[in-house]
Amino acid sequence: MHDNKPTWMRRGRGMTFASLGYLEADILAIVWELNKATVRDVYETLLQRRRIAYTTVMTVMGNLATKGLLVRDQTNTAYLYRPAIPRQEVIAAVTDSLIEGLCAGETATVLSHLLGLPAPLSADQVEQLKQLAQRLP
Repeated sequence: MHDNKPTWMRRGRGMTFASLGYLEADILAIVWELNKATVRDVYETLLQRRRIAYTTVMTVMGNLATKGLLVRDQTNTAYLYRPAIPRQEVIAAVTDSLIEGLCAGETATVLSHLLGLPAPLSADQVEQLKQLAQRLP
């Protein structure tokens, strides 16, 4: 049976629900912020936060390109990476995957937590939130 999900969404051993590790997520966030970046750009940004090897950043960015999350432009000596998928689309997919997998569909509990409420929302409250959200621009 063939899995139609994008490579980065497939589950596997030792992966998060959306197959996106912490370092991958950090690097992807940096590239989203910069809109386009070389390995050096991302490395120097990460180096301000923690010790990391240049080759690690290079490898992870290559992996993100292989997974279809970054587009690699190889026309220059230094490869230029751009986001392949908008941030909002990745956030939605990771959130859906997390709710579906880890939270077993407990949308009310997740919403309660995100809103800072002490108890899960009722089904009526969830429905009201959905209706309000549909009215937003």
